[in-house]
Amino acid sequence: MGLKEELSRELGKGNSIYVIKANLINRGYLEEDITTAFKGILTIKSEENDKNNKILGFKELVDRIGYGFASQQFINILFMLSGASLLLIGFVSGLKTALIYFISGFLKQYAKIKYFGKKYIGVSGIIYGLSFLGMAFSVVLHNPLFFTISLLVGTVGVIAHGDTYIRLLNATLNSEHRKTFLKFISYFGIIITAVAIFITGLLMELIPTNGMAFDLNLSWLNLASPIHFELYGYLLAFEITAIMFILSGYLMSLVTEIKEEGNNTITYIFTFVKEYIQNAKEDSGVFIKNKKIFLLTLAAIIMTIAQILVNSYVGIFIYENFKHQFLGGFLNVAIIFVIALITSIAGTLLTKRFAKNLGEAPMLVFGTLLIALLPLTIYYNPNLYAIGLATVLSVIGGAIVGIAQGLIAERIMTEREINTYFSGLGFISILPTIILVTVGAIIAQLYDIQTLFLTSGIILAGIVMPLYFILVLILEKEYRIEHKKRK
Repeated sequence: MGLKEELSRELGKGNSIYVIKANLINRGYLEEDITTAFKGILTIKSEENDKNNKILGFKELVDRIGYGFASQQFINILFMLSGASLLLIGFVSGLKTALIYFISGFLKQYAKIKYFGKKYIGVSGIIYGLSFLGMAFSVVLHNPLFFTISLLVGTVGVIAHGDTYIRLLNATLNSEHRKTFLKFISYFGIIITAVAIFITGLLMELIPTNGMAFDLNLSWLNLASPIHFELYGYLLAFEITAIMFILSGYLMSLVTEIKEEGNNTITYIFTFVKEYIQNAKEDSGVFIKNKKIFLLTLAAIIMTIAQILVNSYVGIFIYENFKHQFLGGFLNVAIIFVIALITSIAGTLLTKRFAKNLGEAPMLVFGTLLIALLPLTIYYNPNLYAIGLATVLSVIGGAIVGIAQGLIAERIMTEREINTYFSGLGFISILPTIILVTVGAIIAQLYDIQTLFLTSGIILAGIVMPLYFILVLILEKEYRIEHKKRK
């Protein structure tokens, strides 16, 4: 092994420059040669970092545009237009969420023994992009089964792409640039996505769902008659999505990869799945360790299920009931969720600023009520402006509850238990999610969407909020007892 290879290996171990020099001198290398080689490697690393920064920055821009054109609300509407029943839409939403929980947790654990490189990330991004072509053609063909398959395949692709990409991003970008990069994306990325959502709504609204006929005259090719074809707005939008994620996958191939050592163990996938499930079952003991953690877990799972049901149908409700009002179905949906998305920035910043002063109790109660406001507004006051305002408040409520849950977790669990709790919460939610979301979908199918919204609102305000309130009362009681003992 040459000096440069030795030096690269030592740098990969994270040793300081002085330790590396001492080690290499002890092996017989001259200090002058070491210094020269070190400068050469630093120059290469600097060039590689600059190149990676540019590529990953452009990739993130492409991804944000793709995610905007792939808005979940538009996917749900097109799922309905493909011929899917409300029951199928709800069931697939629950199944998709359960799939996300399982695969995300699985990849997190599997990545500890198996390195997922840029090729894996790029291919999964391309699969995700191609799934949108499948969904678009499913609408044209009115084939809900093909739409379901495409949606689930795309879900696997986006999880594999997103989770492993974050890991590679942390390994590739230096910490200083990563902080600046992520800060930029957290603000401007949302705006980019919001613009993409609006453009998607505009395309789908201007070009009707039954298609717009065009005749292409190619007389210079000596054709007997013009070529006739139909243009669909949703097909065009999803083609843009596919192109964005295929391009994103290609950009990954241009990144100079920094491989991690010691995590390329070859393991049979089925053996690992068995071990993963067994470990998840063993870790699940933290959720029933005491009544405080159990109440927090129960409330979190029920709230998540209620939100899945609301998010599965809110876009469909707006589209169906207001497609002949204001700007039209797709644009109404786009504007409401663009406003909500942009508002989420301010909501998160304000919540973090006042979190410590407000305390967990008011945050949990108030946040839950804000979330419940959306489904209750749709049932009691199905007005477009009221629904838009309720959507914005619901997004803010979600941010408030999320931060409050974290604060309570810090009070009732150790650091190790917190890591186990949040990494395992998805796994224990898989079965309840599939069952209860399906029950909600049956309600929507047998009655109507508004009845489902009423049910979801009652569950949030009448079950979840009291559970949080009881939890806070228990914590306050324990705090008073401990305070008296100290005196």
